[in-house]
Formats: sequence, C-alpha cells, structure tokens
Amino acid sequence: MRRLDHGRGDLGDFQTPRDLVDAVLHTLGPIASRWTRILEPTCGSGSFLQALLEHEAPPRELIGIEIQEPYWTMARSLAGKHPGSRVDILRANLFDLDLRAGLRWRDRGPLLVVGNPPWITAAALGKLDSGNVPSKRNLKELPGIEARTGSSNFDLAEAVWIKLLEELAEEQPTIALLCKTSAARAVLEFAHHRGLPIAEASIHEIDAARWFGAAVGACLLRVTLGEPVEKRQTRVPVFATLDAAQPRGALGFYQGRLIADASAVARHAFALGSCPLTWRQGIKHDVAAVVELVADGQSHTYRNRLGHEVDVEPQFVYPLLKGTDLRKPAADRPRRVLIVTQQRIGQPTLVLEQSAPKLWSYLQSHASRFAGRKSSIYRGQPPFAMFGVGPYSFAPFKVAVSGLYRTPVFQAVGPVDGRPVMLDDTCYLLPCASAIEAAVLCALCHDPTTLEVIRALSFSDAKRPVTKGLLQRIDLSAILNQADHRELAERIGAVLVEHPGMGLEEATGIEEEIKRLLQRFQKERHAGA
Repeated sequence: MRRLDHGRGDLGDFQTPRDLVDAVLHTLGPIASRWTRILEPTCGSGSFLQALLEHEAPPRELIGIEIQEPYWTMARSLAGKHPGSRVDILRANLFDLDLRAGLRWRDRGPLLVVGNPPWITAAALGKLDSGNVPSKRNLKELPGIEARTGSSNFDLAEAVWIKLLEELAEEQPTIALLCKTSAARAVLEFAHHRGLPIAEASIHEIDAARWFGAAVGACLLRVTLGEPVEKRQTRVPVFATLDAAQPRGALGFYQGRLIADASAVARHAFALGSCPLTWRQGIKHDVAAVVELVADGQSHTYRNRLGHEVDVEPQFVYPLLKGTDLRKPAADRPRRVLIVTQQRIGQPTLVLEQSAPKLWSYLQSHASRFAGRKSSIYRGQPPFAMFGVGPYSFAPFKVAVSGLYRTPVFQAVGPVDGRPVMLDDTCYLLPCASAIEAAVLCALCHDPTTLEVIRALSFSDAKRPVTKGLLQRIDLSAILNQADHRELAERIGAVLVEHPGMGLEEATGIEEEIKRLLQRFQKERHAGA
C-alpha cells in the first residue's frame, strides 16, 4: 500500500500495486482487441493506464480523471508514451463531471472502465471535511428510518459505481473496479433495483490484507451493461481468486434482495417467504456510560461506566444481555443491568420527575450526554428517549440472537430474579409468553434448514451478517411443517435443560406446544391473508 507524502489523506486514496494491476488486466483478457477506449475514473498516478500503455498493442484512447494535483502531474507524463495511443488526464472531481458530455473522446468504440476508487465511506469523508464527496442524496433510496440511520451510509466507491452506471449506460461499457465486497454487493443491489441493463456480472475476490494491509473483504467487480443475456439475470458467479477458472459459487437475487448462495436458496425455497411472527430489535439508547450499569452482587448496588454508584428506583432497572453475551454460557455472562426510561417508543418521560424522583435526578445530571446523541432518530422525542422498546421488550421469555456473527446462536432467555431480560440493539428477539414456547421456537431456529437458509442469505463480511430483515424472510411455519418432530423434541428438551429460567417440568408439554404452535402459525397466516 503506497501513498504520496504530499497526497491528501482525506480522499481515501491508496495507489494500486503494479502486480495487482497486471493481475486485474490479465483477468480481463486481451484488452485492445475488445476495447478501443479506456477510462480510469479516479486514476491517481495512472497505474492502470501506464500498464495498458506498456502492452504491445495498447488501446487507441485512454482518459484518466484525478482531483489531486501531485497525482495529476504524474499521470500527465503518460501522454505521448505510445505513439498510437491518445492519453488525456483531466484534473477534476469526478462528481462534478457529466460523463456523457464531459469526456473528449475522438471515437465511439467499445469502452472499458477500470481502476481502484477510494475505499472510504461518505460519512468518514464528511468528518474529514473532504471536498471529494458526491452531492448529498439518498443514493440507496432507503425509506424513513433507514435513511436516517447508518443504513444510508455508503462507500465512496459505491457513489463512483452509481455515477458510472447511470451516466454511461448508453455506451454499454464494461466496468471493472477493485472495491470492498460489501460495496460490490450494494452496487449489484442498486442496479437490480433500478432495472439497469446488466448483460453480465462477476466477482473475483482478492486478498486485501496482502495487497493493501486491510482486514476487509475485497474483490474485482466486473459489470457489462447492455441487453441482458437472459430476461432477468439471477446469478452472479463468484471466483475465489483473480485467476480462478471456475467460480466457487454464485450470488443471486431473491425477492429483490441479493443473497450469498443462490443454489442453497433454490434447494430450500419452501422455507423462504415471510415469518409468521415478528422479529424485534433490542433497545437502542446511545448512552451506555449512563444507562448500562454493572451490578455488585455483594453490596446490591450498581455502578455506571463512569465508575459512579447509582441509586435509582428498582422498577426501572432490568437485567441486560448484549449481543456478545449470547455467545457465552450463562454462568460467564456479566451481571449487567439497564435503566429503561420508557415502556414504548414516544412515551412521555416528564412523568418520571414525580413517579421516579431519584431516576429523574440521575438522568438530569447526565442530560448533556443524552442531548449530545447524534442520531436523528432522537429528534423530536421526549427527553431521555430510547428506541426498540415496546411491550415485546417486557415479555418474560424470549428467543434472542446476535446480529454480529456469521454463524448465529439462538438462545432462549428467561427472567432473572423475576425481571424480564432486556437485549441491546445488536440483538433480535421473538417475545414469548412461556418457557416452553421459547424452547420450541429456539429449537426451530436451530433446525438445519433454518441455519442453512441464514447461511445462504447472509454475507460473512457484512457488519451485521444477521439482520431483522433476513430473519423476517424465513418462514418458520414451513420449516416446522417439514421438520422431523422427534429431532425437534430432542432439541427442545436440551434447551429446557441448558437455559436458566426454563423449568424441566415444561418438558412434559413439548408435543402439545408443537401442535399449539402449528395452530398459531395457521391463524397468523389466515389473519395475514
């Protein structure tokens, strides 16, 4: 990984090693015989252009775009390097150009766009006060709350891709750019959602740690625009390396969303649709130092993360499990508790001044921390508001899973000291009225079909491999109908034995609970229809 000493650190630019450039060009095949025009949209010092010009028969026209003067000066030296090729290096911000009219092409031959756009997010660029940011708009066209939270953040490479796809579509180019695999997936979903005419697409994975010292999934995403070979392209082959001859698998689309393993989804299509139950997310508050407390079992007191002893009304304090806790045996979990200020989203909190004066005083002493929360979801909400809180939060039993891990571990969670357990916002949950209900649902979530569908739908390098949206797409009713009830009963019994708060006496009602759950699923289906 190489950076010019006088380069600007706010642009996320890391020059591409020559060996990687050569490997990418080799993967694309004989360049000049396929494409007469080359565009490198964020060319830096011109690594790709230089390698192409050194070919025995380089393309006829090559254009690079670069915003930084030192890199632009270096890239300009490529002009005239090969007498049969015209090289034009534009000093400009890519996002200020109209690629349909702003490039000075001499002919209209086949176009290849190649390069390595910056691997930095728009949010990170904004914090650095960078000028290399696309105009602000909801690029992913997310609705409501998603557009106001982190879901709407995007890699700068995504913005580069979207600009290229939108403005060069009529040219029917091939676009092949190095990027994070998460960005590649976002681009494929965007193109699918917008109905862009993709004739062909593929992903070749690369070792980002080797080439850039980055611990992130990365790839060469190649997309050719034009009339699709099929009416609707449903699979995108994934190659393990740049020189792999055969794909290791294929991404696909299901219900308008990109999935990790198209073949596995096809095998378990019966289990995909809509969950008859509603998955919920845990509580979001963004003031952990104030509302997340550690219990001192000996003195029966609480301390916050600031080290201060906290004395508030106990009816507002609940046991807490975080996503990382769900991977641990119950005996190894920290004794955390959470102050919960509301019973539902939007509930007024000013009443706490009268009903819970000690809590109100404590909250007021940390009011600046609450006021400093940056997320827009708190705007217009009552003081000390929380999100992801509702009647489901206070259900005595729950099935919970962390969204942070590629291989999910579902846990049945019962009350602690008679109090329902709260979960943080890295978790998703199904509220349950009884231990046996939680045990049955937990066992059903660990059914081999459920786990295989989750693996097929999710991506290992995603920030959250498991999401509420993913869980909601798994039809637990269909899986229960096809499950081996003897094996399911054994898993249910194991859940009742292994999890605290679950009673062994419940084991006698397993068959009855399975039947009851089947009937409940049928009622939910009829109500939904």
